[in-house]
Amino acid sequence: MLYVEGARDREILATWARRIQPDVVRAIEQSAVILGGRQPARALRDFERRGGAAEGWRGLIVLDRDDHDPSPAPAPAATFATDVQPAPSGLETFVWSLRHIESYLLVPAAIRRVLGDAEDDPRVESALAEARFLETGVSTATAEDPHAKRLLGPGGVLSERLGQTLAAGTIAGVMRREDLHPDVHALLARIGELAGVTPRPPEVVVRRPSD
Repeated sequence: MLYVEGARDREILATWARRIQPDVVRAIEQSAVILGGRQPARALRDFERRGGAAEGWRGLIVLDRDDHDPSPAPAPAATFATDVQPAPSGLETFVWSLRHIESYLLVPAAIRRVLGDAEDDPRVESALAEARFLETGVSTATAEDPHAKRLLGPGGVLSERLGQTLAAGTIAGVMRREDLHPDVHALLARIGELAGVTPRPPEVVVRRPSD
């Protein structure tokens, strides 16, 4: 079972998976449960209602960091959030190291593709810097993790500055492997492992010359 905060989270994850790990797409689409916000306790109740690990279930809760204390970059064996402990066997929690899943969409190269701009056009970087300043009121490194949900979409600061609505799903759909943060690669890999669809590494056969 894959527990996500909202339908957009599921859409973004599935879109990323189509780009770099297609075998995980079905697992995301078929196993996702929408929590309706940052509600890990609701995921815990659902997992226990299904019988948990005793019934052969494995689960992964995916949460935005929001304004909680920053977490280290997630690893495949993510730590449990304090508000879902004690967690039953078979249920893990993955917390994005950036504020929101949308934070991973603020990639200039991907946004330029949506806009149809040239690869070396500095307009997106300038708009991002300006949007960060308008959203946070600061222009230092503390603005590196802005409130992405307020920057994107209709009426978002970044959309207004660039003169075009930047939908989360649209940006995700044009992202390439190199655009994706290590957090994304780690999470998709873990989903694949839990769903049993992660492909085996290629087998290496060493042949010795015959005598």
